[in-house]
Amino acid sequence: QVFGYELLYRAAAADVACTETAGSVSARVIADALLGIGFETLTDGRRAFINLDMQTLLADASGLLDPEQVVLEILESVAITPAVVEVCTSLRERGYAIALDDFVPGSAAEALVPLARFVKLDVLSLAPDELVPTTTRLLSAGVSVVAEKVETAEVFERARAAGCSL
Repeated sequence: QVFGYELLYRAAAADVACTETAGSVSARVIADALLGIGFETLTDGRRAFINLDMQTLLADASGLLDPEQVVLEILESVAITPAVVEVCTSLRERGYAIALDDFVPGSAAEALVPLARFVKLDVLSLAPDELVPTTTRLLSAGVSVVAEKVETAEVFERARAAGCSL
């Protein structure tokens, strides 16, 4: 069952990755989704996960988006500063769902876990003995844990057994 879609920027249809600076990319995805295509067309009524770099996050450009339509995904490259925590707190209070992308246990992003609704874990970057305790801790904090980089049946079963959403 599809929960939502992650909206990613690609300069051309054939591109498989983005090589542009993060600031222009986050703003471009928001502008294209709102003005160019429209959320309903892109997501068929499901939530859109939108990556936010530090510049776009601090500019509060995401405040233009309907909190019922989006999940604001804080990129792993965002430095967790008091200003970032303050903006994320404000977004959460205004009803926005926050996701932490490529979360690393023990990193500065731990400060955002109480504000997050979703935490995305790169299951290939975690040691096998880290996945279950990390997932258990995050689930007990009230967040949904989303497994990323699930590319084989073995990794799928390991992530599912740990309690990750897939």
